[in-house]
Amino acid sequence: MKPLLKLQNLIEKYRSNLVHYQSSRYNETQLRTDFLDQLFSILGWDITNTNRKTTNEREVLVEEGLRLRAGDNTKKPDYTFRLFSERKFFVEAKKPSVQIHVDAESAQQVRRYGFTAKLKISVLTNFEHTIIYDCSNPVSKNDSATNSRIKIYHYTELLEKFEEIRLLIGRESVYSGEFDKKWLDIESQIAKFSVDDLFLKQINSWRLILANEFISIKPELNEEELNDLTQSYINSIVFLRVCEDRDLEDYETLYQLAKIKDFKSLAQKIKSSDKKYNSGLFALSHISDLINNVDSCIWTIIEELYFPQSPYSFSVFSSEILGNIYEIFLSEKIQICTDGKITLQPKKDHIDRDVVTTPGHIVRDIIRNSVVIFCKGKTDKQILDSKFADIACGSGAFLLELFQVLQDIFIDYYIIHDKSKLQQITPHSFKLKLSLKKEILTRCIYGVDKDFNAVKACSFGLLLKLLEGESKDTINFNTPILPKIDNNIQLGNSLIDPHDNINISDAVTINPFKIEHKFDVIIGNPPYMATEHMKQLTPLELPIYKNKYKSAYKQFDKYFLFVERSIQLLKDEGSLGYILPSKFTKVGAGQGLRKLLTEQKYLSKLISFGSSQVFKNKTTYTCLLFLTKSKQTHFEFYEVKDYRKWLTREESFADTTRYDIDELDSDTWILEKETTEILQRMYSKSELLGEILGKKSIANGIQTSANEFYVHKEIKSENGDIYFTYKGRTHCVEKELTRPYFETRRSDDEKFYTYKDVEPNAFVIYPYVKANETIQLVKYEDLKIRYPKMFNFLETLKVYLDNGKRSIKPDPTTPNEWYRYGRSQGLENCDVPKKLIVGVLSNGHKYSIDENQTFVSSGGTAGYSIINVPSSCKYSIYYIQAILSSKYLEWFASIYGEVFRGGLWLAALKFKHVCRSLK
Repeated sequence: MKPLLKLQNLIEKYRSNLVHYQSSRYNETQLRTDFLDQLFSILGWDITNTNRKTTNEREVLVEEGLRLRAGDNTKKPDYTFRLFSERKFFVEAKKPSVQIHVDAESAQQVRRYGFTAKLKISVLTNFEHTIIYDCSNPVSKNDSATNSRIKIYHYTELLEKFEEIRLLIGRESVYSGEFDKKWLDIESQIAKFSVDDLFLKQINSWRLILANEFISIKPELNEEELNDLTQSYINSIVFLRVCEDRDLEDYETLYQLAKIKDFKSLAQKIKSSDKKYNSGLFALSHISDLINNVDSCIWTIIEELYFPQSPYSFSVFSSEILGNIYEIFLSEKIQICTDGKITLQPKKDHIDRDVVTTPGHIVRDIIRNSVVIFCKGKTDKQILDSKFADIACGSGAFLLELFQVLQDIFIDYYIIHDKSKLQQITPHSFKLKLSLKKEILTRCIYGVDKDFNAVKACSFGLLLKLLEGESKDTINFNTPILPKIDNNIQLGNSLIDPHDNINISDAVTINPFKIEHKFDVIIGNPPYMATEHMKQLTPLELPIYKNKYKSAYKQFDKYFLFVERSIQLLKDEGSLGYILPSKFTKVGAGQGLRKLLTEQKYLSKLISFGSSQVFKNKTTYTCLLFLTKSKQTHFEFYEVKDYRKWLTREESFADTTRYDIDELDSDTWILEKETTEILQRMYSKSELLGEILGKKSIANGIQTSANEFYVHKEIKSENGDIYFTYKGRTHCVEKELTRPYFETRRSDDEKFYTYKDVEPNAFVIYPYVKANETIQLVKYEDLKIRYPKMFNFLETLKVYLDNGKRSIKPDPTTPNEWYRYGRSQGLENCDVPKKLIVGVLSNGHKYSIDENQTFVSSGGTAGYSIINVPSSCKYSIYYIQAILSSKYLEWFASIYGEVFRGGLWLAALKFKHVCRSLK
């Protein structure tokens, strides 16, 4: 029967017996069965899962009807409509006798559901009326039924407005991506009034008032104890509050204690909860000291967890959202200032760094492409004998989703093989028994993190996840409810083992950790940290990394090490799924990691998001990396063309290419199919620039490793000396040991043009001379005798240049070489009468000719490279400049460079390998 005819019959059925349906005896469960299931089926939704989708990807989750003792505060939405496993909107059903079009309480309820779950919209219906609400705004107790109302349809309008309704909440709209486009404005509102931000602000305010109260009662507490104590108390209170909304605790138990400020009963409740749940969550220190007065801030915290002070519905407060909140929460710590004031300050690892959480759809896709594939075809016993890990787990985003997916896999297995292992929720849905969920958690799931508070947050989230779907009816209260997971989620440095040649005095700071297990699957989003940041933040660890890991090559990133470490920890045939910056496929520092992956032939799949931004408010070009620890013959490369289509898994979301694994080596990976074809044509019509000029003619600029001491602004020159100011004093040195220098802030890069000669705007101290056609350091004694002014000035800098922290390569052969540059290769290319200077971070037209023997610096994304055109070259410097400035070569170099925001790309020394001159 056609949808419109079905809808017409449904409307007629309701109209023909209106008095019966609108009577108070006709309940919500009957309405769902008689009308709502059919209405949403007509809109395309598979309410009863007739298409036999996996439990994890069922389109609609239906809540059990009229559960015993379930009031409006402890029930979940009646329907959850999903895109695969992602919640898109709720539907809350009321019986037709409830006048939902004017009932403020019903409207507030569905809006609280949607707001807490970070959904754009949700639907309230009694079939008489169907109302769509905007869920981006927090709910106030004074809000009427019309607040945030977007659409209202009387049942008599359903037929006429069918196409409009289908576009707004129909299945095809959700699975085609039209749903998200339609509600795009609301998405920006959610970012503005995000439940994450609101709850985080609330938690942080609790941390401060708790810390102030604790320190006034127990002034001997140190910062570490204070941080742990406040987190433990907040976790305990939030846990009990969530359990109330999930019908595991009597609703408003805490609130009633707070109303009368009954501190003795609250202390007793915490102690009894410790015995009841037995997980360590309620093993709180100093209870008798801290909860012993009517003025305790604990009462304020409790009251703020209930409506109307709280806009949340904890029955739908997902572990994923709570994990995201804790991820940001963990970036700051309580600090006791010298004046005794309590503040929140960024942790060392987070100074000058944005805190980002991994989007849920990324987490789910990584697990789908690793864990789900691994479990396919395995028995329940085989899966229970498997181990899954995130070795940089943070607050547990990946482990929380992993736990859910494993539960769903077991449900699907037992539906086919043994339904007695399941508890039936509705005629068409099941859940695992709590005992089996505990077994999955304790036997299969592992995490490690170097942050103690992250370990606590992750454990907290997993225990809350364990109790999702449970109630007083499903739990045996005669035995401890929660398991101990101290051996599953552990504190330590995943990258460094106790046997890694660590000084005993450094062990506490480094916190080495021996991971006992080998894993079947490792998933996650490892830390991204450049070598420069590691020098600043973890200087004790850096030399260990360089000694231990093959991927610790040149200016490596910390996530390189996590890939290599994960491979070491995988069992044979094990799998890895990570989200990473894609720059490792191109940058020179990624050569060590690329070599490791290609020599071992572990690469199985790479999904590139190109310039699409995955992380909220963060410009990071990312990819999904999937490895299998066995020799692969081929791998698949996905180039995502449309990120939104990728989310809906449309066939056209990406260009897919299957490559022979032997096509890759440690050189730059160029995998985009169209790009590869164009490059092949260009290769056939061009020749290597390095072969034309000689490879030694292309080099980086200088690297002093201490520009603030070597580079200065000239005041004047006279009598062979150059004058300048340093630290407020005027100095002069022999000009012979200086060179013109060009420096610029990145924001002033527009001052560097292709067709304008380089004009030096500073000078650099240059303690080198040319002898026997080589550049040599001026010897210490020669410096002292022949260049006394330079010698005296350098002596004032010795405390900075000879402090042991400055890297000088190759290692000095005598103790008096401390004034050498950090790196001395390529100096001869700067000191020539005519050369090309190339802006490393280029956006076209960045090849400038220098005729002043100007020196420039190399370094990361803000330095320069040198092209020296020897007199023996058959092409003039101007011809080479023109070729390099052409759109063909600009495109060519950008392919081998690293793309940055705004189309900028990092070219650097790759010119010698890839830039080609057209024949």
